[in-house]
Amino acid sequence: MTHRTAIELAALSLIGALALPGCLPYLYTEREPALVEGIDIDQSLDVAEAELVEPRATSVLTIWALRDQEVTAEQAARISQIYFEHIGTIDDEDLRGRKFAVWHLTWAIANLYRFGDTEVRAALAEAHEDAVARAATIDRSIAVKHVQGEEIYSGDAHGGGRAYARRHLVVPGNEDYLQSYEEYLADRD
Repeated sequence: MTHRTAIELAALSLIGALALPGCLPYLYTEREPALVEGIDIDQSLDVAEAELVEPRATSVLTIWALRDQEVTAEQAARISQIYFEHIGTIDDEDLRGRKFAVWHLTWAIANLYRFGDTEVRAALAEAHEDAVARAATIDRSIAVKHVQGEEIYSGDAHGGGRAYARRHLVVPGNEDYLQSYEEYLADRD
């Protein structure tokens, strides 16, 4: 399966999951079930950056898939840098699926910020402030709920999100996920 086909399949799964009530078996209001043991955040961020080179509605989903994981302040600073490097091309009226992309990217920043310790929050403060303001502009109440609601929503949400995470997060030793950034590049080609 090509990388593009996999993304299209994930998008179709998402549409199908959202069309059916109660079809969010991997969406939690607790962090613990969303944590992926053994994840390599740095290599997963390499994947996230590679995905964002070509702006698409789904190119933000690697950071979205990382949103519940434990990150260091250095990784949070890198995420903030990635956010600001790409949010302008994602939040573009000409981007097909713009609202979806902005919703998921701002949701990711919000979860990382809210789950972070003091140092992580400091590294993400500016991105979080932008994400909160930006989510309020896309005319989707669900985005505002995910970004600044009282409950924090975590997890892959549905089968499409879980499939996407498993093809884009690097978790060496867990065969359900990518083993390395190099594997991602090979699969992408």
